[in-house]
Amino acid sequence: MAVPRGAPSDLEIRNRLGLPNTSVIHRSRLRGYLWEQGVLARLRPNAILLSLCNMGPVFRRSQFVLIHDAQVHDTPASYSRAFRLAYRLLQPMIARRAAAVTTVSAHSRDRLKAHGVATSITAPLVPNGFDHLDRVKACPAILERLGLTAGEYLLALGHPAPHKNLGTVLAACRARSDRSLPLVVTGSDEMLKLIPPTDLEDGTVRFIGRISDSELVSLYCGARLFLLPSRTEGFGIPLIEAMACGCPVIASTGGALPEVAGTAAILVDPDDPAAWASAIDGIVNDSARLASLTEAGQRRASAFTWRNSAQSVVNALAEITSRRSSDSIAQGTDTGTIPLAAKP
Repeated sequence: MAVPRGAPSDLEIRNRLGLPNTSVIHRSRLRGYLWEQGVLARLRPNAILLSLCNMGPVFRRSQFVLIHDAQVHDTPASYSRAFRLAYRLLQPMIARRAAAVTTVSAHSRDRLKAHGVATSITAPLVPNGFDHLDRVKACPAILERLGLTAGEYLLALGHPAPHKNLGTVLAACRARSDRSLPLVVTGSDEMLKLIPPTDLEDGTVRFIGRISDSELVSLYCGARLFLLPSRTEGFGIPLIEAMACGCPVIASTGGALPEVAGTAAILVDPDDPAAWASAIDGIVNDSARLASLTEAGQRRASAFTWRNSAQSVVNALAEITSRRSSDSIAQGTDTGTIPLAAKP
């Protein structure tokens, strides 16, 4: 395990990951790109570096890289100029040199290829999972604290990035003739810039700010509907989180959301508020359809687990190790077991 300056203590890392006390954790005085591109690039050069979060050392070939999406290309306005420049410069170089590259969905694979980031996805896809929620204890007191009643509100997760597209569901809820169920929106105070004051004043929207994971689970479980209007997503973890919690979902047709949802959610054009209003009105009071979506969503979510994804990574690493060992033997330079390093 390799970590930059500012990472949690060795004890905390070992406890979180279930690592033995004998495990080695390499620490650095550097952080950010200096650590990643300088220190990490040279650390245990014969090991296979496992880079799970979009980036890795450019000049390291012994590396398995997971690039989650092509959002920086598809929705550049959602990212800072420096972030865009770094990803656009470094990711294609990393993908060309790495021993193996993969991503989280067929949509992301196609978009990465289209933008020339990773022209060849050389390992099986590694989808995201929902079962991190298994470790989260629900906090039902959040409903009482906010004056909410289970089953009597709609839910959306607020984010200021343009591609998250909250404006569509705000407009849809504003257009509904029956506004008795408020739209509960989470997020930073920056979200208030996107919500018309009149929506807050007349109760169409309830903005509740940042919440904990425990509170989010309770909100998922209590919502009549979860609304996810993103114009694009590389995967869409909130989609399967809501499904796993038994909340029926209306999601957009953008990005990987149809691929992840399958037939277990209602899918709507992300830029058609009238269609969203119609979709909400068409199901919000239909208990039979809501129950059917709940059942289908829980069944669909169960297919996406971190355990399954981890096994896919292990299998890919085994394939890389086997290939390298075979090459070493053929060249008469067999060095035995290929070690593994990892970064957060």
